[in-house]
Amino acid sequence: MDSSKDPKYLHKLVMHDIDKPVVFHGLIQNWPASEWTPELLTSVLGDKEVKIRIGLKEAKQWESTQWEADCSYETTTLTNFCSWLNQSGDKPQDRRGDNPLLQYDPEKYWCYVDYKYMAQLFEDHPDILQAIKWSDFGFETRDGKQSTIWIGSEGATTPGHYDTYGCNLVAQIYGRKKWHLFPPSQSAALYQTRIPYEESSVFSPINISKPDSTKYPQFTSTTPYIVTLDPGDVLFVPHHWWHFVETMETSISVNTWIEMETDHKDRFHEAITRMLASGILSSAGNDGKSKWLNPTEELYDSATNLMCLKKANESLLQHQQSTGPISTPHQPSALSMSAKSSHYSCDDQQESTPSHQVDNDEKVSAASLSDSPPVKRKKSFDSHGIIDDSVLPDFITPVPCLGHAYWKQNYHLDASSSVEEHNMNTETSSGETTFASENNIDLKLGSKGCVHEVEAQKFNAGDANQNQRNSGEMDDNILKIFLESVTDPEVVKHIGVVFSKKMKETA
Repeated sequence: MDSSKDPKYLHKLVMHDIDKPVVFHGLIQNWPASEWTPELLTSVLGDKEVKIRIGLKEAKQWESTQWEADCSYETTTLTNFCSWLNQSGDKPQDRRGDNPLLQYDPEKYWCYVDYKYMAQLFEDHPDILQAIKWSDFGFETRDGKQSTIWIGSEGATTPGHYDTYGCNLVAQIYGRKKWHLFPPSQSAALYQTRIPYEESSVFSPINISKPDSTKYPQFTSTTPYIVTLDPGDVLFVPHHWWHFVETMETSISVNTWIEMETDHKDRFHEAITRMLASGILSSAGNDGKSKWLNPTEELYDSATNLMCLKKANESLLQHQQSTGPISTPHQPSALSMSAKSSHYSCDDQQESTPSHQVDNDEKVSAASLSDSPPVKRKKSFDSHGIIDDSVLPDFITPVPCLGHAYWKQNYHLDASSSVEEHNMNTETSSGETTFASENNIDLKLGSKGCVHEVEAQKFNAGDANQNQRNSGEMDDNILKIFLESVTDPEVVKHIGVVFSKKMKETA
């Protein structure tokens, strides 16, 4: 075997040596999954139904992204999905029958069987689960059981976001997909938001197909890393890297999330965010919840959220006591997880994602890597993500960074001032975090001086209904702003520091 394709060497690259996106070529041609087509998977699943997301192709021209809440949903079989894909003609009668997808014109709509846990979807088909062989990358205990599958038609999209947990390996099985990626340092220019709320996802409202430089002026200073994956490619997405994904043609891809050392801290921050979001969203009306809560997400009661927060804090403290404070990583630890959502099960309810126990054979010691080919560390990439061709084997290609000039060349957008490439909060030598305001003055949350009483407004009877409507709209707007403010990732980090400090004081 070519030593550069040794699973131990590839494991070391993914877990320790690469901190920017790369594509592995030609490593999965021997996977049984490489023969998959939508029709083949249809024959496997038979009459089993799946939930399918349907979006508008014209949304590429919208000012903001097409959120999942903007989409329609149908629950039907993969057989009907393939019938919709392969329909011929455009006569009205062709769109009738028992197939709910036929009401959607494929010229105007796309369909996406997205984010399906393979362990659940193919629970009766172990051969399908074993057709995914992450062991070729050094993850010996990992196959389809710890993976998710995505089957989409041409034009299907995933809103721009980053995953709060882990790093990501994505295998392109069938068709092509285009990826726009951005480093974590450019989060501010991507206008990060937790609305709509989804555990473990931080979103960007920007429509990558038609960025609005008036509404989002900082965006044109971002430096996108762009790649189109072909069948047989495997993309490595580093920790907290933003990604916008579009299906270029009918496509099948499979991914696995790999847990990292910093997930202890991220899980704690997610528990804080969930508690804040659940509390605020519980006060919102049905209209607010439908807009601000992702359709795939659910809210927990306060007791469950509190237990999650307590467990996450205890786990973080125990981990810090055993290993020391967690610093911002450049790469993951040798732990694993089945999906990006890894919050704790806080009661006897079933967890929302499949669990995966860490096996000892998935941990690779330094000694076992001694015979692997040497590779330079982060310094092998320059500021534009370019790596010397002699550093990595030929079958590994860094995803190219196209620079902020890309937006002017392709969208005729002028670049704004350079992106601020630092976080709002900085760690002191003692490990404490200072949260800086725009004027570089420490922000002291919970200060006195808040308004305790608000004088009730008096309305004329004739204006009561109109005033009530206006008040409702204003209240919704204030609630949204408050939700967006308190769940901002930088605010949550600060809350986490204060919370942990007070928990230690009361222990």
